[in-house]
Amino acid sequence: MTTDHKEPISSAAGNSNNGVAAHAQPLSAPLNLVQGNTPADGGNLFIAPDEHYSLVTAYPAAEAFCKRFVGSAELLNGTYRWCLFLSAETKAQWEQIPPLMQHVAACKAYREQAPKTNAAYKLREQPWAFQEPTTLAPALVIPRMFSEHRPYVPMAFVDDNTVVGDSAFLLPHASHYHFGILSSHMHQCWLHATASKLKSDYRYLRDLTYNTFIWPQATPEQQAAITTLAEEILLKRKFYLTQTLAELYAPETMPEDLKQAHEALDLAVEQLYRPETFADDAERTQFLVQLYASAKAQ
Repeated sequence: MTTDHKEPISSAAGNSNNGVAAHAQPLSAPLNLVQGNTPADGGNLFIAPDEHYSLVTAYPAAEAFCKRFVGSAELLNGTYRWCLFLSAETKAQWEQIPPLMQHVAACKAYREQAPKTNAAYKLREQPWAFQEPTTLAPALVIPRMFSEHRPYVPMAFVDDNTVVGDSAFLLPHASHYHFGILSSHMHQCWLHATASKLKSDYRYLRDLTYNTFIWPQATPEQQAAITTLAEEILLKRKFYLTQTLAELYAPETMPEDLKQAHEALDLAVEQLYRPETFADDAERTQFLVQLYASAKAQ
């Protein structure tokens, strides 16, 4: 594939031009995409880096209840925050740590004072918890919002010591093969055709973009080949430790070898769909729309 075929595609607002409708469940994706967690805490379940250091120094047992927190901004900029990850099941342990109880008390006061229609108020009886029940697991994280100028969706893996915030989606237990398909230009074409836009940013939509995207049928050998190409991309990224995802996936600063690794993956993914070369992005998108229509009709 050459980059000459990758011209920008305008977003189909409301999808009136392609007939794609929202689906609550994936039509063909092997894993469910999950929205990140909403704190609804007034900032009281978060701790600053210096407080984290002091806390685990004074109370080593507190380390088990401190997790990294990543949203879209943190993922793109290579940063994270510390948050408390508490549960009713572990209450007997964390209620013995006074600083943690202070955070819980402050969160309770915040939620009790919130408007009764607010999600925070509804959680007032569980002042230690985020809004959605969460089981931490390794996951692929996809920002919900990113610039239309990025040639690929900037996504990355996090470990099971990380809480993902509601400004991002996560794919728990995703493999490098899943990363490869979702990092491909075919998926980018589908995103351009189905995602909503806010000024110059794309808003990734679970029901309208992820759940409607038709994955290629691949043999175990083909999946292994995609996995190898995806791992080459991840390896290339490691050579640029001082650059953030935001920088690596900006058109003006994307390293040439990373771009070439993506283009090799793009070609391999396209060949899973059909052996013939696509003329341009319009043809890629139309091909995917036809796959969607067939899957929807079944």
